[in-house]
Amino acid sequence: MKIENYRWLAGLVAAHPNREIVGRTRLQKTVKLLQRLGFPTDYRYTIYFYGPYSEDLQAGIDLLNRFGLIQEQEHRSRDGTVYYTIRAGEEAELPQIERFREVIDELSEADPVILELAATYDAFRELGCGHEDAFRRLRRKKGGKCNEGRDSQALGLLEKIGLPAK
Repeated sequence: MKIENYRWLAGLVAAHPNREIVGRTRLQKTVKLLQRLGFPTDYRYTIYFYGPYSEDLQAGIDLLNRFGLIQEQEHRSRDGTVYYTIRAGEEAELPQIERFREVIDELSEADPVILELAATYDAFRELGCGHEDAFRRLRRKKGGKCNEGRDSQALGLLEKIGLPAK
């Protein structure tokens, strides 16, 4: 893995509002989609429970946390669900990330379920599936999360950031 991955990863966290990302899943999906748009990291992904997942990326977060470039904290919601916040200090800011600013802003504002669906659909497309097959696989894998038009919203998000959605 390239050493630059760590700098870009810390810079990505720093590029979010308040230099914070709420949720490991959000970070995983954001990096995956950004890589598809030329973000200069080379994290390897596999399809997992919540869609594309990179063990390398999580290892990178753990390492950056130990070195103090970011801080990952575990929280519990009222219903007992565990979630994480990942926060970067000012020293993690990376001026080169500005060329991805528009997409980062779009992804940071996206509903987490829509982001998860978009990244999962895109992962199926990247594996060589045509639109219909990728859409069918998405609905089979994500079930009820695709209801209420969220699957279409996910395709809309992909179109907005410049990735194929049909």
